[in-house]
Amino acid sequence: SSSQIGSAVSSLSGLRRRGIMLAAVARRVVPRAVFGFVAAAETSGSALLTGAASGHAAEQVRWTTRQVNSTSLLQQYYRRMPVRKKYRRAITRGTMVMCEKTGQVKIPPIAVAGYDEKTNPYRGRWEDLRSPRVWLKD
Repeated sequence: SSSQIGSAVSSLSGLRRRGIMLAAVARRVVPRAVFGFVAAAETSGSALLTGAASGHAAEQVRWTTRQVNSTSLLQQYYRRMPVRKKYRRAITRGTMVMCEKTGQVKIPPIAVAGYDEKTNPYRGRWEDLRSPRVWLKD
């Protein structure tokens, strides 16, 4: 008799597991508004619906992939650049520029105090520059 009770309990737990799995699959497939409709009908015991499940809410479907804010054409252009993320971020900030001729990401043209652009240009790295005054050329 104890084995019969054990088998009955195990079959009930198996049915319960299957029911839970079916409910989880149904929640993924069916929109939330339909579940609100079903839950309200089950709890009230009648066809009348109250609160959030009434009216247009029963037909409402929410999509998570739809974005409310739009992206500008400039942002779309920067995102499509064939460079690494850190260089793309530097380009959007303006600390680096993309060379149209070679496609390289470079430091923008700068003017350095103590160096002349034509006769004595600064050719070193930005980190090694010790000039007291540096500004971007227009």
